[in-house]
Amino acid sequence: MKDNQKTTEDFAEALGEEADHAFRNLAAAIMKEGSLTTKEKALIALACSAAVRCERCVQRHSEMARKAGASQEEMLEAAAIAGLVRMGSGFNAATVLLDNDG
Repeated sequence: MKDNQKTTEDFAEALGEEADHAFRNLAAAIMKEGSLTTKEKALIALACSAAVRCERCVQRHSEMARKAGASQEEMLEAAAIAGLVRMGSGFNAATVLLDNDG
């Protein structure tokens, strides 16, 4: 990410101390080691970012995944799964066309 680009933390901070604190606490609570490892959580976040097509999020979550020990291959595979899910959801939405008689 470019040094001068604003982040979600910058936005939360601009909303005020209470919102900033709440956002940071929520993110920390969700992303900490639990039933899933921090690496697994970072890969899920990366895949979700790819699925919603947010390039800045993909960049940020790929950095987090690398720091958590994810390989390039793991990140590519997670992003590919996201693409597959997104394509599948498009196919699923298009099934309404099959209900028409022509």
